[in-house]
Amino acid sequence: MKASIIIPSYNSKHRLYLNLLSLTYQDYLQQDYEVIVVDNGSTDDTIDMLSKFKANFPLITVRLDQNKGIAYGRNQGIEKAAGDILIFHDSDMIASKDYIRKHIEAHQITNKVVCGLCWRRIYSFYYKSFKTFHQQLFKKLNNQYPEIHRVNDNVYQLISEQQIQDGSFINYAFDFDNVSLFSYLKDTLQTYGEHLMGYHFPWRFFLTNNASVERKKVLEMGLFDENNPHWGFEDFDLGYRLYKSGSEFAVRHDIISSHQEHERNYTTKEIKLSTDYWFEKYNEIHSIDMLLSLLFDIASIFPPMQPIIEPNHLNVLMAEIYEMQKQDDCQDLLDLFREMLQHAKNKYLNQNELTPFDSDKCFNMVKDLKEKYGMIHFPEAFYALHHYLSKV
Repeated sequence: MKASIIIPSYNSKHRLYLNLLSLTYQDYLQQDYEVIVVDNGSTDDTIDMLSKFKANFPLITVRLDQNKGIAYGRNQGIEKAAGDILIFHDSDMIASKDYIRKHIEAHQITNKVVCGLCWRRIYSFYYKSFKTFHQQLFKKLNNQYPEIHRVNDNVYQLISEQQIQDGSFINYAFDFDNVSLFSYLKDTLQTYGEHLMGYHFPWRFFLTNNASVERKKVLEMGLFDENNPHWGFEDFDLGYRLYKSGSEFAVRHDIISSHQEHERNYTTKEIKLSTDYWFEKYNEIHSIDMLLSLLFDIASIFPPMQPIIEPNHLNVLMAEIYEMQKQDDCQDLLDLFREMLQHAKNKYLNQNELTPFDSDKCFNMVKDLKEKYGMIHFPEAFYALHHYLSKV
């Protein structure tokens, strides 16, 4: 078996159905891939739909009576997988016809993490419960849908099975530019190219709505971290561990799957709990790159927050920090910087205040750093963090 497509699903029956349809019409030998759907405690008759779905590929269903988090659900699918390549594909995606083939072909070189485009979106259903943002964006797109089918009093299906089969659904897909993370990732690709040469944060492209990796590598990394059951960043965590283990990352513009828009299925409380967990897990100076990345991601999720450090300075800042990590006389300063990142996270999330520290001593250390090593970006980031934390 060449590939296993892992799809966790929670109360996403209608969107999951269109997802499976798109995997039915792939231009790849159906006997060479399997699809594993993990029904993560759904209450919307997902399991009934799956039992009736007519797949032309091996379809494996795992039913979990209790939702123990997305990481646990994905891991249950991975443990059932027989494919050499794991393709992660969320339940609310619609894949292009060449999706599976291109993911598999991209792994002709071993030890590679392949990230498809993560910012394509589509309105496959219209929900009357849409909040103002989706209502306005849907109206702005002004798409003319040839077939609109009423599913129930709240839901109208806009994309038909025929459009999935002939591939014309792609005409209704669009780039989602309303999240600063996606704008940053696009700019990163322009600068560093699809192989991300010289880029120190490649795991930020590892979003499990469109990514693939060798199964043996995921098993070596210990799968997804199940200790955090809350929504958020479990994909970045695995991507980070893959990167640190030596995996090469590549972004493929031509591997496309479109996210079916729906109302947010996580809460602000969950994001905060998840953020706290990852900040604690990586609370040491050799993981400052992960802490910096997470701090940017919080700002992108909770607008109108602005990043403390300029996005286009992030990579050169990290290059300087890597050099500092090699110097014994920089360890105290890096530890203070780590602590300041923790405080910045807490202030972002309105959790607590900064504990006092010796500013004069810190500034003298930074001054010595500039004079001894000629560094520019770390001092700028340090001063920016200090200014943010000092504001009332």
